Amino acid sequence: MSNLLEVKNLKTYFYTDDGVAKAVDDVSFSLSKGETLGLVGESGCGKSVSALSIMRLIPDPPGKITGGEIFFKGKDILKLSEREMQDIRGNDIGMIFQEPMTSLNPVFTCGDQIEEAVILHQKLSKEEARNKALEMLKLVGIPAPEQRYKEYPHQLSGGMRQRIMIAMALSCNPELLIADEPTTALDVTVQAQILELINKLQVELGMGVIMITHDLGVIAEVSTKVAVMYASKVAEYGKVDQIFYNPKHPYTIGLLNSIPKLNKSNERLSTIEGNVPPPTSYPKGCHFCTRCTFVIQKCWEEEPPLVEVESGHISACWRTAEVDKLKESYLHPAV
Repeated sequence: MSNLLEVKNLKTYFYTDDGVAKAVDDVSFSLSKGETLGLVGESGCGKSVSALSIMRLIPDPPGKITGGEIFFKGKDILKLSEREMQDIRGNDIGMIFQEPMTSLNPVFTCGDQIEEAVILHQKLSKEEARNKALEMLKLVGIPAPEQRYKEYPHQLSGGMRQRIMIAMALSCNPELLIADEPTTALDVTVQAQILELINKLQVELGMGVIMITHDLGVIAEVSTKVAVMYASKVAEYGKVDQIFYNPKHPYTIGLLNSIPKLNKSNERLSTIEGNVPPPTSYPKGCHFCTRCTFVIQKCWEEEPPLVEVESGHISACWRTAEVDKLKESYLHPAV
């Protein structure tokens, strides 16, 4: 199966007064049509910047894509003109942005904002665009779509605004959907509805989906492949079962251990000690070495390469070969 999207050695840096912030540094992953890739990691690891790089929405200055390739349907979109990129953005590639309240324009109605992309990319008349907008509102499960069509973002709940964002992203039937924290700040019932909706529409439309989140529960629910990111790097990459049942990177192990377990509700949660280093001064070697339980001297001095540990499963750790033995001595207070 050919890849719908292939990101190779992507580097996106921000040039600040404090120095060069390497937000995304040598990141690679791929996605086929109909697949869901989960990008997971804590805040500041480079998930959203990776997505914005694919959309070519990095603010310049201070940001700049300094290296790498992004192939979409075999074409390197980093080499396209801005006009060519505008034809792809919102049409072939849709994006659900992280904050629906700030991503939606407060002075336009929800219907107008859905119509805009349809008129631009699908070349529909105003009346046809209105019918398409109402169809999308029904598709994403918004009650009384004729009324919501005329309302402004501030008149809707968080869950409704998120559905409006999904309707906008899907209005042109994109082949790739990037969902950046689509369930943040939503209650668990609405979260489940949004995830079910994205899954349903993915099957109907045959899209590839990139799901960006810090929630491993969401990743387990929807993803076929997972890229675990830490401090601008991909720490581990593989199929969802490989990552959850056979983790090979200490950071992935730490994340999985930190998930609360119902049968251990009286015990303290496991945590990953320390803090993420600032992006302007990452360690010389492994970026995770300042917090790693398995750290050795080599980790401080040399950056570990991504090594394939089994078919389709790669990890960047100097101790990958012995990590299974190390896991046995690792404290699992939450497991």
